[in-house]
Amino acid sequence: MVFLNPHLDLSIYFILKKLGFKQIYFFVYLISVYKNKIIMKFEIEEYKPKEVPDEFWEKYLEFIETNHKFHNPDDPLPNREAVIQRQKADIPNYYVKRMLAITPGNKIVGWAGFGASLDTSPEYEENKHLCQLNIAVLNDYQRKGIGTAFLKILVQEAQSLNKSVIETGADHDSGRSFLKKYGAEFTIEGAENRLELEDVDWKLMQSWVDEGEKRAEDVTIESFFECPEEILEEYAEMYTEALNMQPLGDTEHRSNIDGKFRRQIEKRFKDMGHTYYTLISREKDGRISGMTEITYDPREGHKINQELTGVRPEFRGKGIGKWLKAQMILQIKETYPDAERIITGNAEANAPMLSINNRMGFKKYKGGEGYKFKVEDIAKRLGL
Repeated sequence: MVFLNPHLDLSIYFILKKLGFKQIYFFVYLISVYKNKIIMKFEIEEYKPKEVPDEFWEKYLEFIETNHKFHNPDDPLPNREAVIQRQKADIPNYYVKRMLAITPGNKIVGWAGFGASLDTSPEYEENKHLCQLNIAVLNDYQRKGIGTAFLKILVQEAQSLNKSVIETGADHDSGRSFLKKYGAEFTIEGAENRLELEDVDWKLMQSWVDEGEKRAEDVTIESFFECPEEILEEYAEMYTEALNMQPLGDTEHRSNIDGKFRRQIEKRFKDMGHTYYTLISREKDGRISGMTEITYDPREGHKINQELTGVRPEFRGKGIGKWLKAQMILQIKETYPDAERIITGNAEANAPMLSINNRMGFKKYKGGEGYKFKVEDIAKRLGL
């Protein structure tokens, strides 16, 4: 067994690996030490969801549910089958590593994920300098060196892939404090916003549809679960525009979705067990002028996730955005009677969309921020 102090340079594990310790990589015991006293011992282990034994999932789900209860105490627990299915679904054109912090008693107390675009992705050129990371540690096990141990390994992963910037985020105070401790730069302010369907003014929503039909009389609304082949490339182009037109602050990731990538995204949602539903607006000449989309998992039928909404600049001012959003919520009411709320995320700088959402009745549930590290700077802070 190899013991390492997480406050020391973890490059030692590369040396040990070269010496023949084949199970060192992401499978090392770490002793967190403060003033020469052992705080706790834990193990960092990489896992691959499609390869773990069935008995793995019970411990993993205990971690997910404990963390969920702490951060979202009023929400139902995630559906267990859905959690596993989402973990096993491939992320297209994306390099992924997942790790766990495990106590000697085999309790999972932390999770970390690392990702970066592969060179097969149409987004690679714009984002080849970037990677993303996420870290979650159970509340009772924070400030014991687990987050720092994860961070060191993930930064070394970024270095090995020649990445210069790491992007991440936080939606609770302990995460914010951790990121600021290591010098993360703020990039954008956002929020999770929720609409309780019992509070919706349905007459107002119908009036938005009626108004849209009058103001944009040559516009039609169409729907699909899979984008029709004949509009695939045009829709992918419009979708890319909508993603990049959002306020992005100082984030560096830029989207580039082509038809092939769109099909891969559709497949991922299907593999996760989600319904992926889109409304588009089309002009008299057939051009796509706007879109809105939702995802829905019947195993967690109390909620609908509102995803992207966008209207091309040249078609704004005709109420198309309101029309699309109102038409979608009216269809939600009819199609998903068990749904209790709609959940979405917005940048706080996205005034036009927030204006629509506020009038619909969306309310801020919790805030969140984006952050980034320069790999060179965080590596120095960590002594790597």
